[in-house]
Amino acid sequence: MRLFWEDRPFWKGNFHCHSTRSDGRHSPEEVAKIYQAQGHDFLVITDHRKLSEQAHFMDAMLMLPGMEMDFMLPAEALHIVGFGMSEEFMSSKGWLIGPQQCIDAMRRYGGRAIVAHPAWSLNTPDTLNGLRNATAAEIYNTFSGTPWNGARADSSGILDVAAAHGKLYNYVASDDSHTYTGEAGYSYTMVQAEELSQQSLIDAMDAGRFYCTQGPRFEQITVEDGVVSVQCSPVEMVVFYSNLVWSQGRCLSGKDIRNASYSIAGGGAETFVRVQLVDHEGKSAWSNPIAL
Repeated sequence: MRLFWEDRPFWKGNFHCHSTRSDGRHSPEEVAKIYQAQGHDFLVITDHRKLSEQAHFMDAMLMLPGMEMDFMLPAEALHIVGFGMSEEFMSSKGWLIGPQQCIDAMRRYGGRAIVAHPAWSLNTPDTLNGLRNATAAEIYNTFSGTPWNGARADSSGILDVAAAHGKLYNYVASDDSHTYTGEAGYSYTMVQAEELSQQSLIDAMDAGRFYCTQGPRFEQITVEDGVVSVQCSPVEMVVFYSNLVWSQGRCLSGKDIRNASYSIAGGGAETFVRVQLVDHEGKSAWSNPIAL
């Protein structure tokens, strides 16, 4: 099994940022120019409770409609980022009732939902495992880390716990830009789609043909005969995570690693495997978890 096509492009994008329409420092037009300068192919501006414009191009960059909705639960928050919804979504009011109804409404009106910054939100495994039909969760959220917040940018730990208990989320990495003081363009998602269009990106997200990164590149991931193999840009560490608390050979380190492999534990002991790349600057890339 190969996770990616050999002959189709990857499109670089950010699914989560803010403008002056809610609590961001720059106007939507200024935000778009910032991300365009970062080489993004697509962008979703997700102001709080306000849907951005329907899909259109700003020069060569595709702008997708999006919004962030927030709910407060006992001792935790739950923020849902949506993209691709039609204008009728806002008048439906289903998104106001609760987190699951919000996810359902996003899908009903053509969009997809992403669970935002689980670590920053103090989400529990029970909360994450109880949600249905979310397309992804943010494994990394730049603005949820220092110097903008406490050190809760990385949600891999809580997402591993959820996965070990049976809930596998695919992963995006997003900036959640507000102040535009260094966070914009740090984390992004690479989507392998037939073309740069809203429907093609949604189809690719549904199929799981994407990974997220701060710079390192996945070129291919294969699963064959009980072995997970990775081809990537030069990195200094490749780590294979799973539901097992310990496993032989899960971490490979060295200079300019371009290929790595991991033997899946026999007897069905491992229920998923995901891969993290780390380059010489300490920047990471994350694969989606592979169900075994």
